Amino acid sequence: MDNRKKVGIALIIVGILLPLVFLFFTTGYQQSTGFFNTLFALKIPVNLFNKYKFGIPYRLFIAFGVALIFLGIRSLDFARFNSDKTDKTDKTDKDGDSE
Repeated sequence: MDNRKKVGIALIIVGILLPLVFLFFTTGYQQSTGFFNTLFALKIPVNLFNKYKFGIPYRLFIAFGVALIFLGIRSLDFARFNSDKTDKTDKTDKDGDSE
């Protein structure tokens, strides 16, 4: 398997697993609201030295995961394009004689 294919598959897997892992740390779920209202309400709480308390929006992790999936698919596409390109080249040695 080509290195570019391995990187593409790894990016897709990380893009799927990253939002799923951070979903366990979210707060702000509202059962009675719709999907998008709930998505905008979800936050990951962060405590810095018990002094600063803020929440990172969960939708940022989803957007980062979607970007990683896109990059993985693009990497797989480039790997396929490069392998097709190398298969179509003629097989000549250094002297120019065909095998």
